[in-house]
Amino acid sequence: MRRGSCQPIGYHAADARKHRLELRGIHKRFGGVHALRGVGFTILPGEAYHLLGENGCGKSTVIKVMSGALIPDEGEIVLEGKSYRALNPIQSLAAGIETVYQDLSLCENLDVVSNLFLGHEISPWRLDEVQMEVRAWTLLRELAARIPSVREPVASLSGGQRQTVAIARSLLLDPKIIMLDEPTAALGVAQTAE
Repeated sequence: MRRGSCQPIGYHAADARKHRLELRGIHKRFGGVHALRGVGFTILPGEAYHLLGENGCGKSTVIKVMSGALIPDEGEIVLEGKSYRALNPIQSLAAGIETVYQDLSLCENLDVVSNLFLGHEISPWRLDEVQMEVRAWTLLRELAARIPSVREPVASLSGGQRQTVAIARSLLLDPKIIMLDEPTAALGVAQTAE
């Protein structure tokens, strides 16, 4: 990446048609704090990106703008060639953008399967528990998860296991973009090193 540009080396304007998501001149203020100043960021298919910086530099704010959780004060968002002033969470999800936030947003009183499928149950009229369990195990195996049972309540899982459940939930609908906000925040030192 070029320093300060957030564009991959070898980027050309002609590649714009290939963009999944692009931020152009994004500004966001919270009262007197100018959190984002003219942020530009391009996400291309098949690429992995890292936002690095000190606490409070705006990483989470950028992610929330891309996911539709925050509306920018200025700028433009281009999603698969279509320009938006801002996205809302429904547009973001419909476009295949999934976000795993720092707080994980898991229901601790529910088991792993219920957390994965909450709001995305396989059948609208009755729950297909067997099919949901099979899909849960498939996702967790893909992530090399060390979870004893998909019927384990989330409250009994470690920070790393909870993080894995949240990531598995984001993979459920085969997203085009997955954003992880502070992915190691819920982990201990030993788990982060793994």
